[in-house]
Amino acid sequence: MPRSRIALIAWVAAAGAVGAVLRLLMVELSDEVFMKFPWMTLAINLLGSGALGLLVGVSHAWSRLPKWTIPVLGTGLLGSFTTFSTVVLAVVLAQDRELFTLTSADEVIPPGLFEMVAYLLISVIFCTAAAAAGMTIGRAIFGCTGMQCKHGGDGP
Repeated sequence: MPRSRIALIAWVAAAGAVGAVLRLLMVELSDEVFMKFPWMTLAINLLGSGALGLLVGVSHAWSRLPKWTIPVLGTGLLGSFTTFSTVVLAVVLAQDRELFTLTSADEVIPPGLFEMVAYLLISVIFCTAAAAAGMTIGRAIFGCTGMQCKHGGDGP
């Protein structure tokens, strides 16, 4: 494996560690574990989805963006900052410990089922919208409105 590839992997890993720690700090500072609805995880995922969309939009429009940008900032930093596994974990933690036992009984709706379903739907719909908005803004910075736009300059 070439040295440049090993260095890229190391940078992605380092950026991933930073993104995961940022997410952990934001959740810890919010006392989300005591909330029934995981507001901070939703905010983190919205912010990260928008930022990732912006990064992808800029990378599509600006041909001189360094090649390491998407793997390091996208996959590493933002990929670890926003994860669907965090959404699922937040949903599970928001439920009572006996959720799975309750669902096996007849005619029992587990407590917080509405919140769980709403949170999953909100996460999928609004994080997708945030990513799309970020991509649109990232491309618009360079005046790109069509699919074949490549800005060759030094920046916006």
